[in-house]
Amino acid sequence: MISFLNASRHAMLFCLISTTIILGAITGFVDFSEGAFFRGLGGQIVQGMLSIACLILVGAAFWRFGWKIGLLDLLLVVIGSNVGVALHRVRLSGH
Repeated sequence: MISFLNASRHAMLFCLISTTIILGAITGFVDFSEGAFFRGLGGQIVQGMLSIACLILVGAAFWRFGWKIGLLDLLLVVIGSNVGVALHRVRLSGH
């Protein structure tokens, strides 16, 4: 029983951190997109919803796993956002 709970906790942590990284990268990519949709109200709503989702995931990490994992998750959001921005720049330059 204890091993199942421990495995469940590790799976939850993995899903939480991977989802945070993916959402952070998407947020960074969307933030610097230049399409007509992303410059208007719809783009602002999408950007806000992605940012709120990242904030909720970081809050869940703090609540469920403690401050160390919460800070790690917050750091991963920042790194993921910067990766999204870098991917967008590479896509624009055509390399």
